[in-house]
Amino acid sequence: MHIFENPLVIIGILAFCFLALVSVAIYFAVKGVKTASGHAENDFSTINKLENEFRKLGKHRADRWVMYVSVSSATPPSDYAEPNVFSEIKRSLLSMFANEYDYIAIYDDNSYVVLANREKAEIEETIEICQAELNKCLLSYSALNVVNVRIGSHCADGSHVTFDEAISRAKQACLLAKNKNVFYSQWDITSGKALEKKIKIENNIEKEIDNNRFFLEYQPVLDAKTKKIIGAEVLSRLNSESDGVLTPGSFLSALESVGINEKFDYYIFEKNCKWISNDKPQREGYKYTINFSRSTLSEPEFVNKIINIAEKYDLKFSCLAVEVLEDKNVTGEAKKQMIDNLSALKEKGVSILLDDFGSGYTTFGDLQSFDVSIVKIDKSITQNAVTETGFIILKNIIQTAHDIGFKTVCEGVENKEHEEAAIKAECDMLQGFYYYKPMPVTMLEKLFNNNKN
Repeated sequence: MHIFENPLVIIGILAFCFLALVSVAIYFAVKGVKTASGHAENDFSTINKLENEFRKLGKHRADRWVMYVSVSSATPPSDYAEPNVFSEIKRSLLSMFANEYDYIAIYDDNSYVVLANREKAEIEETIEICQAELNKCLLSYSALNVVNVRIGSHCADGSHVTFDEAISRAKQACLLAKNKNVFYSQWDITSGKALEKKIKIENNIEKEIDNNRFFLEYQPVLDAKTKKIIGAEVLSRLNSESDGVLTPGSFLSALESVGINEKFDYYIFEKNCKWISNDKPQREGYKYTINFSRSTLSEPEFVNKIINIAEKYDLKFSCLAVEVLEDKNVTGEAKKQMIDNLSALKEKGVSILLDDFGSGYTTFGDLQSFDVSIVKIDKSITQNAVTETGFIILKNIIQTAHDIGFKTVCEGVENKEHEEAAIKAECDMLQGFYYYKPMPVTMLEKLFNNNKN
């Protein structure tokens, strides 16, 4: 009987073929499947491979550079094919970081992790070459300002740093590069801690508002002629449960990042209104300036919300002032809405102030556009007025504001010379550390009593 006529032999052959097919299928499935943090594709390594090599190098205490590469895009224009440029970027990264010194793995959609065993000078040279090559690629697809590539790195020169920690730090450096609008950034302990703190504040900022963990301080504003207090700027402080008292420089960017500027602005405005209402006979005699971001001021419901809050506490509109921050520019319909909102509030008796005139977005164009009451002159201009040229600049700004019909406040008065220059230039109001630093409400109340007597 022929061997292949034996049923057992046939079954054995079929079983062998089946097992071979299953093995091949498993191989390709494993080759293409995502791991916990990435997947292999073509000539890319896996994240597991990078981690193993990272550990090997660590045993010899060799420099191990872990880089995180992020590729992102805005809405692409119709004149180039987005998938093609991303594929070309992938090929370029592979050609630069898949060699005897480096390993590269796909980490996630359009992000990569690189492990390199090189000296710092070599890494920096490689980064420069990488940037030049990628710029050529983006230019060829007309995508230079549409697709962004950022690289962050961490040098793990000791075995105590884990692979996951190294990736996390490289990610932080990549985010830092994005914030600075640069191609490449290296992690260091100072920037790393600052970024961690920033992220923590962003994650908790809305909860801090909901838990009412903000409080107010006030910096008095004086009449330049009488030197008497006529009002105060309202300043917010965050009593963070983990980081203590934080000033606006620590949390304003978080409000912007999370997108809750409007919620915060109305919250602070109402806190101040509530405080005024607790002793209206005395407190309504002064003017309180509240900072508002331009995004809040351009909201269609802004005027109604402000009026409703003021009426809720039965306050005179004359004791309230809205200060236009120079935080961001607004154009088009948003600017038109902002102009209408400010005019409507001014008609109700609310004073409108332009903040930091002479710096940032606050310019002479704003004097033409916005129906303001008072111009706050930036402290840099006030303090430079001790020079001959600086005084001429300050004098001309104040004169222009007076000619249009606006009053002026000189911010940043910190010594006798600043005061003399501001008064000589005929400024109407003064504010600065020479008189008072920001203070708690209890101290402000004492000043009000002294001011009255």
